[in-house]
Amino acid sequence: MIQRTNLTFATLLVIAASISSVVAAEAIEDIHIVPKAEKLRGYRGINGDLIQRKDGSLLFCYTEYGDGGGIVSKTSTDQGSTWSEPKVIVAQPPSSGPGRYNHPSLLQLDNGDLLISYNYTTHPAKPYYAMTLYRRSADQGETWSEQLPMTPYAGYTLVHNDKLLSLKDGRIIAVAATKKYMPSSHDHNGYVGLTFYSDDQGYSWHPSKNEVDLYDSRKIEVQEPDAVELKDGRLLMFARSYSGYPLKAYSEDRGETWSKGELIRELKMPYAGLPTVRRIPSTGDLLFIWISGKSKSESGLPLRSVLSTAISQDEGETFVHQRNLVDDPTNDLGYQCIEFLKDGTALIVYHSNDGLHMSRLNVDWFYGK
Repeated sequence: MIQRTNLTFATLLVIAASISSVVAAEAIEDIHIVPKAEKLRGYRGINGDLIQRKDGSLLFCYTEYGDGGGIVSKTSTDQGSTWSEPKVIVAQPPSSGPGRYNHPSLLQLDNGDLLISYNYTTHPAKPYYAMTLYRRSADQGETWSEQLPMTPYAGYTLVHNDKLLSLKDGRIIAVAATKKYMPSSHDHNGYVGLTFYSDDQGYSWHPSKNEVDLYDSRKIEVQEPDAVELKDGRLLMFARSYSGYPLKAYSEDRGETWSKGELIRELKMPYAGLPTVRRIPSTGDLLFIWISGKSKSESGLPLRSVLSTAISQDEGETFVHQRNLVDDPTNDLGYQCIEFLKDGTALIVYHSNDGLHMSRLNVDWFYGK
């Protein structure tokens, strides 16, 4: 009898574990927002940004390349369950030249306008050249103004997707990286981080007075940075590197100057990917999203195969509740964007081998609930 009871209890534990696994999986709803033909290492250059408009609908902007492509928008009126047909809002330059547009970011301004930024880049033409442009919309993305420059900076300077933020005092920050060293070769070397700021709702822009530069002394690049405003008014920069860890830096003057960068050794980044940091509106905690794992394809190419999240309840000093949003050794993931809805839903869009996917989940998931 005792043996049979123990067996029954063990069986119940297995069943409970299975149910728990199913519930956890169902807590994340996957929506294939931009389907594409499956391709090794996916569609790293096409993701963009997502924003909830004043009427509650969603606007998503991303990149299509080639003739007929450009910065493209899709809209949803049901929290992302279904999406409109794509609409080109900024056509790509003529395909005979090397230049192209990519990596849009969106920001709702205090004056009611929507701001969109995107890069013009000639990569892989050498020497590299890139700058960031912007347009405005007074009708929530239905029409857009002419494009104007955002980054008054020489060389190869990029603001990647979902890298615009508004500070409490109204200043707008665009978080950028520039290829300061070896400007004509070695794509993944020589980057430093910086910011551009605007105090007039995005009409004029100014670069930070210094850069977050670990390359000069330690040969550690600062790439694709993001930033968030801390409760004490400082800014925290969160950037990728090829050191095996992401890194952080601080600004005490609203993005005009930056501290020396430092590695975040509590978070592993074995294969560098675009990082994200946001404050969760409903809890006040910081959410960090980054690539925490890698694998190899059958042909031996490295893949960014684990997209993870972690919570910081002390403004980025320590990290808890690390979870894997996607863990797939056959897939390549990243260049995510995130939007929090008023009902506590989080929407995260990321690229994969078959296009762009959106994870829809309640913020409780980030805490393991």
